[in-house]
Amino acid sequence: MTETQIEVFANCAGLLTRMGFSARAEAAYKDARQPDPVVALVTDAPEMLVGYAVAMVAEDPQAHLPTRSAKVPRAALGKPGDPQFAWWV
Repeated sequence: MTETQIEVFANCAGLLTRMGFSARAEAAYKDARQPDPVVALVTDAPEMLVGYAVAMVAEDPQAHLPTRSAKVPRAALGKPGDPQFAWWV
């Protein structure tokens, strides 16, 4: 049975967190570039590590590799981990 997008991104967030990055999966991410809710991975990890994390945790990585991203504003400005980006398919 193949995983859902939220399961893959939640596992990616766990892996990236263990690697020292800030990461979380959001089931209904929305912003100006993406007005309809999508499943997104929000992290400060570099793009290459996002792809690596997906490849490590997904049964079928190609179906879950993010193709779009947007910078995410943080509530606490100046907090370590800036900037963060949301990634989605």
